[in-house]
Amino acid sequence: MKTCALLWLLPFIGGASFAESVAVEDTESPASSLVERIQAIGEVDSSEWGIRRGCISLNRIRSINFSNDQSAIIDIGRGKEAILRLKRECKGVSSEGFAYKTRGSQLCAKFDSLRLLLSNRDCQIESIEPYLKIEDTSSDGDER
Repeated sequence: MKTCALLWLLPFIGGASFAESVAVEDTESPASSLVERIQAIGEVDSSEWGIRRGCISLNRIRSINFSNDQSAIIDIGRGKEAILRLKRECKGVSSEGFAYKTRGSQLCAKFDSLRLLLSNRDCQIESIEPYLKIEDTSSDGDER
């Protein structure tokens, strides 16, 4: 009789632990995939964006849109973007307009700058790197 009772309880005990393991896996999956994507950012090959040694060819640049006085998104076509950061804040860079001040046919970090059109100030470029968006991958389909 004791053997029969234990066998009868086994599916409930086993089912509970199975439900716990499924719940843990479901909650960890999105977080771990986000961590994997963040780690993959460090492994990005800049040359796929046309960025070599901190330089990008002027021919590749479609547009530069400043989001604030120190950073901008460079549209380089084919769905790819790069982020340009200035050495320090450059007041008016988005409102005055600017021209490239380069030493050749490339825009290079550390060496080149942007010259503001109205105030004639130079804003030195600190870095040019691939820009990757980390998108929300929630599977609930709820868009707001």
